[in-house]
Amino acid sequence: MNIHGSRHSFFILLLAAAHLFPRIVSDSRAAELPPVRVAAQLDSEPKFVAQGNIVAGNCVDIFRAIEKIDPDIKFTGEQRWLPLKRIEAMTAAGQLDAICGLIKNEERTSSYRILETPLFVVTYHFLVRADDSVNVKSLGEVRQLKSDGIILVNGGSGAVSFLKNAGNLKIDSSASSTGGNIEKLLAGRGRFFFYRQPGLNSEVRKSGHEGKVRVLPTTFDAQVFYMMLGPHIPKETEARIAQALGKLNERGELKHIAEKWASY
Repeated sequence: MNIHGSRHSFFILLLAAAHLFPRIVSDSRAAELPPVRVAAQLDSEPKFVAQGNIVAGNCVDIFRAIEKIDPDIKFTGEQRWLPLKRIEAMTAAGQLDAICGLIKNEERTSSYRILETPLFVVTYHFLVRADDSVNVKSLGEVRQLKSDGIILVNGGSGAVSFLKNAGNLKIDSSASSTGGNIEKLLAGRGRFFFYRQPGLNSEVRKSGHEGKVRVLPTTFDAQVFYMMLGPHIPKETEARIAQALGKLNERGELKHIAEKWASY
């Protein structure tokens, strides 16, 4: 081929590349992951903690750590407070995409995609009135109290299933907030309030009733909390979040985040 023919072929290739380039850019943008929509769960400290006008906490740190591992993943909405029941309903309906820090149970297993990597572990304790000398060390002892052993627990929480499965306990889950249940406890409408550590101490402080209640030392349960995704979320997004969480776990960063908020 002569020089003029070579130049002609070269310019044809350049022209073709110019036409292809916008399509390549467009395809690349189309392949970007959509934002992962979440919300801050009310009454869930230290998962989500109000610090002035900012929402911080264990789960917010986990979101930022995932984004650092995989910059294509972006969590949005963690500065908006919603109750747990609404968050679960919106995630199941495709209006939110992920929930940080829930206990596995049969209903959630059928409603969400649960990622395998544990986020953190919590222990459950009883809160009682400070002037109540009770010091139960087992659920069997609570059963023996019968009607004098009513257990208050937040409605909709994973702890409800645990108590129901234990059997023959007097459970009141009519209140959905921790503050409401502490008020009920002080009013004598229950003997015990079942809640988790970390979180219980901060909820007592927030209620303004320090000195009026005390935490029994016995641990009655320990539960692993997980990240749960809506059934509608793209498979690639699910795989990328799962991969990022796996790396954070291997590096010990999830443990470090949990320890940061353990005394809250």
